[in-house]
Amino acid sequence: MLALLRDQRRAGAGEHAAHALSLPLRIKPARACALGWSPDLFTLTLLVGNASLRAEDGALLAHGRGPVVAICAEYDRPLTSLSPPALAPYSLARARLQGVPALRLPGGWLRAPLRLETTHRAALAPARRDDALARAGRFFAELEEAWRRRVGSLLEIAWPVYGPEHGGPLLDAVAGTPLPELPLR
Repeated sequence: MLALLRDQRRAGAGEHAAHALSLPLRIKPARACALGWSPDLFTLTLLVGNASLRAEDGALLAHGRGPVVAICAEYDRPLTSLSPPALAPYSLARARLQGVPALRLPGGWLRAPLRLETTHRAALAPARRDDALARAGRFFAELEEAWRRRVGSLLEIAWPVYGPEHGGPLLDAVAGTPLPELPLR
């Protein structure tokens, strides 16, 4: 796991790098096809603040210095949960008015922590990932200013999804639920 963290994938011109770690992939390509989605696996970018990664087993843990917050860069929305991942019904612009949901990471005496896994080697990043990351970075900078404290280091985690076969919503490859439409190419 440590070697994986040190050896981030590099992309050439015109390619997009996949994330090293992702949420657990539970819906396989054959199942996605059977459900009517494309077998092409994509990864959306989740930025998680005030959390850390336990290198021995890939467990995602609260850092302890403030609320854990997460946003999906491509959707421009905060997350209300990471296990399973769930988007807030409002955008980052509205989050300034309605607040950013604090997340409670699974783990404790009776629940195992959320464990990240190696991103599938065939996973592709969406075409406008760099623009989405820039917007998300600006949002976290504004959040730090509003909170008057640092959010802490941001973890970049992949959220595996399947694209639509002929237009329509994405399929969450973690929970198996449809997501709002989003152009991936």
